[in-house]
Amino acid sequence: MLTDRLGDYMSFTFTGTSISIIGTVGVKQGYLDFYWDDQYITTIDRGRPELECDQVLFELTDMVLKEYTVAMVLSGKGINPNTGKEDGVLSIQRVTYTEPDDPVK
Repeated sequence: MLTDRLGDYMSFTFTGTSISIIGTVGVKQGYLDFYWDDQYITTIDRGRPELECDQVLFELTDMVLKEYTVAMVLSGKGINPNTGKEDGVLSIQRVTYTEPDDPVK
């Protein structure tokens, strides 16, 4: 998913005990708000002078095994140092999470 409209979001529901959201930081990335089960957690600024892929944007570990939903919202645009204009997108590369082991039969 890739969007540059403020307020656009993506969400992911999973059952597990940890989650990592991996993405890109750089000149056109902007601000993301993270929500955990509908509760605001944090805002991150992904603006950097150079493009860097495979960065951990959000991570939670040691959670109780159950179903969770994480959501990311494009909440702001930063100033692109190359153009001097506001710029930002909502994008991620991948989501990784632990899942429960299959029961022994």
